[in-house]
Amino acid sequence: MRKPLVIAMMFGVFVGKAQDIHFSQFNETPMHLNPAYTGLFDGLFRVNLNYKSQWSAMGNPYKTTAGAFDMSIGAAKNRPYLGVGAFLYKDQAGDSKFGTFQGLVSTSAMVPLNDYNKLSVGIQGGYGQRSATTSGLTWENQYVNGAHDPDLPSNETNLVSSFPYVDFGAGIAYQYRSVAGSLAGKDVFEIQAGLAGFHLNKPEQKFYSGSGTRLDPRYAAHVQIRLDIPDTRWSVRPGGYFMKQGLATETVVGSMIRFRIKNGTKVTNFSSESGIAFGCHYRVKDAVIPQLYYDLGDFFIGVSYDVNISKYVQASKYNGGFELGHYTRTKDSSHL
Repeated sequence: MRKPLVIAMMFGVFVGKAQDIHFSQFNETPMHLNPAYTGLFDGLFRVNLNYKSQWSAMGNPYKTTAGAFDMSIGAAKNRPYLGVGAFLYKDQAGDSKFGTFQGLVSTSAMVPLNDYNKLSVGIQGGYGQRSATTSGLTWENQYVNGAHDPDLPSNETNLVSSFPYVDFGAGIAYQYRSVAGSLAGKDVFEIQAGLAGFHLNKPEQKFYSGSGTRLDPRYAAHVQIRLDIPDTRWSVRPGGYFMKQGLATETVVGSMIRFRIKNGTKVTNFSSESGIAFGCHYRVKDAVIPQLYYDLGDFFIGVSYDVNISKYVQASKYNGGFELGHYTRTKDSSHL
């Protein structure tokens, strides 16, 4: 009776009510947010790198690393074009080293509706693997007179198996973008919004012999706005997302304020532009997330920290998660 109980305690949260990995700098993980964002940017290709460490106050921190590459094919003004990309991530959680690895490829089709509006549809698919081990856990046999002795044998076998699975997702996105000139440079008004679904094939999750459950689909809705204030170097960039997976939901809202340190060139307005942004987002009933960004147009680095304010605050001591985000992209005149 003990083995099923142990497995239920270890993985009940992950299987029953868990969501996928999440990043506080959600705009810097576009293909994790929506496959339709593959190639939907001003440039020829883009590389994103992300790192997150969280819940360090509770012992072994949860660590997530991710990398992505995407590019456009055949982009030209007012002409349909394609986007292709790949997204990799690795996540490891807690003493059981509950791990997830995923490698996904994405493709999208983008259709300019006119000079200002664009529609994109994307699909995503690939391979995933989950793993865990019981070797780092403590067991009843390792306690003597109430004290834990890690050198004592647990007399337990590793009850958890590693298993692969195939995964599919899809999404749709809309972009409105207008550019006007001013004394302080080019002023941009842009809206991006999208809907996406992940794990649409409900891949089977089999953690140990005899068990098996289906991974709930994850649905996401996202909006991001860029509003440059005319005749100034300031812009406001509000945004947020809502995700639902099984019984779990997640809502993040907030805004960044950006100051343009240096204007871009007259040709591209981006290649030499630099700016700094600061702001704060709120993950409902979970965390306050201050953020600081610095970018050179085609190079970006962002730092954020999740200050936990949920009901777990007595254990977390307000510690949440440190996150680092980065992207690099190249420009191409066909996007102008």
